[in-house]
Amino acid sequence: MKRVIALLLLSSAIPFPALGQKAAAKPGANADSAPASRSAAGSRLPTKEEVDAAMTRSFGYEPAISWAVIEIRASPIPGVADVVISINKQAAQHMYLSEDTQDAIIGEMIPFGPNPFLQDRAKLVFADGPARGSQTPAILIVEFSDLECPHCKASQPIIEKLVADFPQVRFVFQQFPLPASMHPWAMKAAEYSDCAGQLDPSSFWKYANAVFENQAGITLENVDSKLGEIATATGLDAHEMTACAALPSTEARVKKSLDFGTSLDVHETPTIFINGRRVLGLANIPYESLKKLVQFEIDHAGK
Repeated sequence: MKRVIALLLLSSAIPFPALGQKAAAKPGANADSAPASRSAAGSRLPTKEEVDAAMTRSFGYEPAISWAVIEIRASPIPGVADVVISINKQAAQHMYLSEDTQDAIIGEMIPFGPNPFLQDRAKLVFADGPARGSQTPAILIVEFSDLECPHCKASQPIIEKLVADFPQVRFVFQQFPLPASMHPWAMKAAEYSDCAGQLDPSSFWKYANAVFENQAGITLENVDSKLGEIATATGLDAHEMTACAALPSTEARVKKSLDFGTSLDVHETPTIFINGRRVLGLANIPYESLKKLVQFEIDHAGK
């Protein structure tokens, strides 16, 4: 069923009510409950109710398909709205809607030009998460990660190998726990691992890797005790960790990292930036190809 849904959503344009028309409301929703917003250029953006109504009209025949609208905003292309949407609680994706036709395209808009990653690279110099590697790096590799995420777990040994194979780069880990509706204990794990770095910076990597290794045994009901056990096993004080994780300042640091990722349009984990270049699906890339990519970015540092 997942494959069928993916093909439905990714391989075709979705009919969508033109923005000048009034969309029929989803059952139980009021299509007039939120006024249409406008982009900075004055273009009309669809409301959440309009997006829900269009999705219902296109996919309402299949009860197995559900969605959540995360954000609606103007895209860089005039006359096209960017709707960030999650299908069946999976990683968020972009749906680009035309203002005056009943069409939508689901996919990624990629940077393009002689220096396509400049804007994100300029932001990423402010990455302040746990870091390792060169103090005077050729390039930065920045990962936005979620300790409950199985794809992040699969990517971790690959990142370890990259760090070892490219000592001239600097790797920075940024906390990006996904919403509790998707990963119920991710926020708690982010707070505990943040505390590991605060209490003993050298222990952060060991602690984070141990959480990845124990993912299968952690639940929302036992998360505090399990994360405390992992603290003890990695040489940290479990009581100190628990107290630190409960501090407002710890929550603030994690939320700051989340906001940082959001400013870079991060909606899924792991999202990795290599010299500003966004890389998704790291575990699905052949390692030799990944090495070539890192070396290419080193050779084009700052470009």
